[in-house]
Amino acid sequence: MCGIAGIYKKDSNPNLSAKLDLMGDILAHRGPDDNGKWIEENNKLGFFHQRLSIIDLSKSAKQPMTDQNGNWIVFNGEIYNYKSLKNNLGENFFSNSDTEVILRAYKKWGKNCIKHFRGMFAFAIWDESKQELFCARDHFGIKPFYYMQSENEFYFASETKAILPFINQLEPNLEAVKDYLTFQLCLGRKTMFKNIFQLEPAHYMVVSNKGVRIEKYWDVNFEPDRSLGENSYREELIETLKNSIKA
Repeated sequence: MCGIAGIYKKDSNPNLSAKLDLMGDILAHRGPDDNGKWIEENNKLGFFHQRLSIIDLSKSAKQPMTDQNGNWIVFNGEIYNYKSLKNNLGENFFSNSDTEVILRAYKKWGKNCIKHFRGMFAFAIWDESKQELFCARDHFGIKPFYYMQSENEFYFASETKAILPFINQLEPNLEAVKDYLTFQLCLGRKTMFKNIFQLEPAHYMVVSNKGVRIEKYWDVNFEPDRSLGENSYREELIETLKNSIKA
């Protein structure tokens, strides 16, 4: 399952390490195998990761992970096509993890890397050269990503309760409660708490000194190709299912 958390501040944050430890403790149940913490040298950004080892069980896949060029990542999920991506990226990898594949894909394609991923994911990447935080959530929102922003600070985590200790005044979001009682989920970016939001499925966000920018990178296409017959759709469906199971 894994748990990710992070804090970004426009200037130095002297309590950053203690805050990250608290978030990690709250998310400890999500990753019993290992945990890790990384803090940027200017003390304005930090990541925490609770690990449930699935693909690469070795210490080389430990998170937060760096590409040795100043970029860092925390990631929760699985990239099903990571082996084929790894072959196409053609670099010397130090692990057998899909986490490193995301880092290398980001280095090659930038934000467009998410268009190459098949799987379920929620991750945050610190881009050292651009001095910005790039966060993304998978196409259907299988993996969670919650965040809170104030004038100077930005928090994110796999669960809302890891962010709750940093809210000055805790209030329920009654509109979200109505959503849940009606649909058994919160619509849009709402959560049960005011001031805490979820990154919507198929969206990414960029966080920097300039603020927060959110964009949609994918949507379902409901327009059928009417030039195709029933047999073509049947064959395509079977082939898609085979490829999905193989992946």
